[in-house]
Amino acid sequence: MSSLALNQINKNYGPNLAVLKDINLHIESGEFLVLLGPSGCGKSTLLHAIAGLHGVTSGEIRLDGKVINDLPCQHRDIAMVFQSYALYPSMTVSQNIAFPLQMRKVSREKQVAGVQGVAKLLQIEHLLDRKPSQLSGGQRQRVAIGRALVREPSIFLFDEPLSNLDALLRVEMRTELKKLHQRMGKTTVYVTHDQIEAMTLATRIAILDKGTLQQVGTPNEVYDKPANTFVATFIGAPRINLVDGAVVRTASGLTARFGNAEDVIPLPAALVPHLMHANPVCTFGIRPENFAVGGAGGVGDNDIDIDVIVELIEPTGSDDVIIFKFGGNEMTARLRAGSITSLGKNRLRLTTTKLIAFIKQSGNRIG
Repeated sequence: MSSLALNQINKNYGPNLAVLKDINLHIESGEFLVLLGPSGCGKSTLLHAIAGLHGVTSGEIRLDGKVINDLPCQHRDIAMVFQSYALYPSMTVSQNIAFPLQMRKVSREKQVAGVQGVAKLLQIEHLLDRKPSQLSGGQRQRVAIGRALVREPSIFLFDEPLSNLDALLRVEMRTELKKLHQRMGKTTVYVTHDQIEAMTLATRIAILDKGTLQQVGTPNEVYDKPANTFVATFIGAPRINLVDGAVVRTASGLTARFGNAEDVIPLPAALVPHLMHANPVCTFGIRPENFAVGGAGGVGDNDIDIDVIVELIEPTGSDDVIIFKFGGNEMTARLRAGSITSLGKNRLRLTTTKLIAFIKQSGNRIG
């Protein structure tokens, strides 16, 4: 297993197009790091730079402490799995998997042993004599992964490998990839724009936007403590509620007021020191799952019941997505199916300790 360090990485296409901007990232040995962000944010460009498929304008790429900027891709001991599978249509599965070993002039015996070992690991032994045209999308992806595995590289790179699969197959392959990493423990860098993939696969997530690294952290860290409103909205489905509220001091403590005077939420103790001297208007983030049905039983110390106007109920199976109005803002709650059955006036319960505050002007998290 190997570590990877990216130090002050910049990539420009001409004088006016900066694709990567001062990227600093250390990937630990055995880590599964996901590069996450919207299309065009620079994540694939960064992955290709690590692989050696193109150079960087400035900065250092270090593999186990050694600078590899000028090392050709075939000498970097890195294997890459592409979105398009990139299998040779005229070769069998066995020949496709063995191809990297042939290029290295590995003995025939070792080639056979390598192919058999990888095929067993990926459960594609029965497919070895078929050609890519005879395989499903999931089977082709397994073959592409097998071709990378057989090289026994220091680091695996995955460039949106599941994006061409249907939804059910993506879930299955996601599970297989996680099991594979747990068994092998190889350092892995994985690119996706799918936040569900990132949350389920990663040991850490690096979130990019417009070529800039926004936050690096565990799935729980980027979800519960997003660095800014971009990260907050990119992680989580349904999307986090972001609403502006005035910070108001009352006899019982600090509160956030939304629209009407009665639409008030008490601020949790953890936020109070950070908001004592903050701008009077902040942006507050509330995850949809932090709501429950209100009005029944006592309200706990960290909960508050609020009156809302439900405008839409969207059943999703085990959950319902509720669209409602509070303080003049349209918001979303995710509740247990059947919790609310009628539109109009309803009462919801909010866990205030989950409230996240952001500076309105910059979007950066407070506290």
